Amino acid sequence: MSSEKPKFEFLKQTVIGATGGALVLALTIWGINASGSSSVTPTPSPTATSSETPTANPAGTCSIKDQATDSRLGDLSAQVIDLDSGKVLYDFNGTKPSITASSVKIVAAAAAMQALGPNFRISTKVVYSPSKPDTIVLVGGGDPTLSRLASGSSVYSGAPRLSDLAQQVNDWATSMGTTEIKHIVIDSTLITGSTWEPSWPTAERTAGYQPMITSLMVDGDRANPKAATSARSTDPTGRASREFKKALGAIATNADISSGIAANGATKIAEVKSAKLPTLINYMISASDNTLAEYLARHVAISQGLPSNLESIQAGYQKALTTMGLDWTGVVIKDGSGESKHDVIPPAFYTSLLAKILGGDANLKSVVKGFPIAGKSGTLAGRFGGENSVARGHIFAKTGSIYRAYALVGYMDAKDASRLVFAIQASGAATSPNTKLAIDNLATAIYNCGLELTND
Repeated sequence: MSSEKPKFEFLKQTVIGATGGALVLALTIWGINASGSSSVTPTPSPTATSSETPTANPAGTCSIKDQATDSRLGDLSAQVIDLDSGKVLYDFNGTKPSITASSVKIVAAAAAMQALGPNFRISTKVVYSPSKPDTIVLVGGGDPTLSRLASGSSVYSGAPRLSDLAQQVNDWATSMGTTEIKHIVIDSTLITGSTWEPSWPTAERTAGYQPMITSLMVDGDRANPKAATSARSTDPTGRASREFKKALGAIATNADISSGIAANGATKIAEVKSAKLPTLINYMISASDNTLAEYLARHVAISQGLPSNLESIQAGYQKALTTMGLDWTGVVIKDGSGESKHDVIPPAFYTSLLAKILGGDANLKSVVKGFPIAGKSGTLAGRFGGENSVARGHIFAKTGSIYRAYALVGYMDAKDASRLVFAIQASGAATSPNTKLAIDNLATAIYNCGLELTND
């Protein structure tokens, strides 16, 4: 904002003994009308303000109509709010439920942080009963990051290893004088219900984006543990069971594998744990990892005393986020990953949730640390080029992309230094992969407008 002084100060002068004509001339010169009131308002000296706190026209003067009417956006729903004041700067179908795609992972992350806490880790255990010393039970704890790699790193940073679990079992066997494990029982009862949401295309599994959801798996059931996109199997539990037997080595060479349930009071002889929740959330958001999203959704349900199935996901989220005072009208969540075309959320829900997250404590704010950065990281690394490059590094948002539905939900440090929260959701037959560019164009226009954004 300019601090330049006004060119003219308000003048006061007494005119005495003038003729009528001279008086009119004087009044004209000094801008005073015949009734004695001033037609020019005095201009006060400007008050010094910080250059980091921009002043905006309350009515808004900056339009994004051209970008918002791009036909590639199909059926558009969008909302933008000023984080500081909570004022809605732009709204187009803001309360209309629309397909959210992977942006729903924001809800999963927030609910998990609220319900499970930052120190939460997922445990995989091996137990046994003294009455059956030649039998061990591997208890699946719903940790998709458990890795069959004995060395090196899978796609999941800090992942627990089957080899460590097996070594603990071998150490136990040595201490007990057990020379052979004859039976390996797999308890995969933690997660219940369907392992596959009916609206998920089968290609999501075969192409390597989504596994079947079971209590026990290794490396997200990827054929290649080091590749984020890698074909998944039709039997995650079977793969993990065979890998565990292999890791046990000679002591379990002849062991059979069966399904069962760990006995109450069974003794724990081995355990490994996942990385802490913030690490899991960071990767889930930045890489848009469907697998972690599905498992965190089920752990939220479990924490709320609900069954660990698809049908409990939304109820689990609502219970976990109850203190936030969110309006769940129109919200329908069928899965954790957002791959279902039946997941619909109004943009207004997202902007409200993000305002709560960004205004919350440090643990809650950690939810957004993994947000992709425009033109810099995650699923936005290759976007915001050309004329949109002005917004590179200033927009932090979760992407969403399924067949005929695209989204971008997050926050930005706008050009005028204001912080805006936004949700852009585009769906319908007119959408295509080119819709991503139209969304970027719209987000950049919002960035350029800042607080002067108008709803016209």
